[in-house]
Amino acid sequence: MPRILITNDDGIYSKGLRAAVKAVGSLGEIYVVAPLFQRSASGRAMTLHRPLRAKLIDVPGARIAYGIDGMPTDCVIFALARFTNFDLAISGINLGENLSTEITVSGTASAAIEAATHGIPSIAISLEIDWRKTLGDGQGIDFSIASYFLKKIAKSVLEKGLPEDVDMLNVNVPSNATEETPIALTRLARRMFSPTVEERIDPKGNPYYWVVGRRCKNFEPGTDAHALKVERKVSVTPINIDMTANVDFRELERILKIELE
Repeated sequence: MPRILITNDDGIYSKGLRAAVKAVGSLGEIYVVAPLFQRSASGRAMTLHRPLRAKLIDVPGARIAYGIDGMPTDCVIFALARFTNFDLAISGINLGENLSTEITVSGTASAAIEAATHGIPSIAISLEIDWRKTLGDGQGIDFSIASYFLKKIAKSVLEKGLPEDVDMLNVNVPSNATEETPIALTRLARRMFSPTVEERIDPKGNPYYWVVGRRCKNFEPGTDAHALKVERKVSVTPINIDMTANVDFRELERILKIELE
């Protein structure tokens, strides 16, 4: 049986994680290692300044499940140390889409990236949701269609692997998707949000600050954001974790006025 690791950044009690376990339960032996608490936007942060605590959690459908009081990246590292290796890593199903180059901020995508650095084919999957319809933990959200696409994609990856130079897949499912919704192979949009900082005043007259983002409105065709937000398709973006630019080094040598050996 293939060994499948499932993690996330919404926390081990998230309905989306439970849906992911159920979706791929028939494809292999399921191991869950996920944060005990909400860790969205944690990126590839690691816990190095204190010890980690692990707690066994009952997750139906999982062979074993640990909640970790750390970050999503910590969870993947813990899983590999505890269980050696996996045939597939899945991060999600995330509450809310993860699009554009900003996936480097996402704990969901970063957990899949961490697994990919260890040579494990990985899938990060996120579901676009209406935040007005949930308490924030997935209550009231229907994960059935996202689960359908997750199982379909995971089955293909387990059977055929990923193409050379593809380390992971970043998948985003529209909130109104059906099983007939087309899949679009996409590249990352440049940005999804334009960040800013709002200054407010607390009751004692002291300023405090919120980092907020205003959603970009225009997305280039062929990008994940355009596929999800405009075309209403399931976006699948192949990711290579080697971020070295595809550039002529001689051209860069000329610009930087350096000599290459």
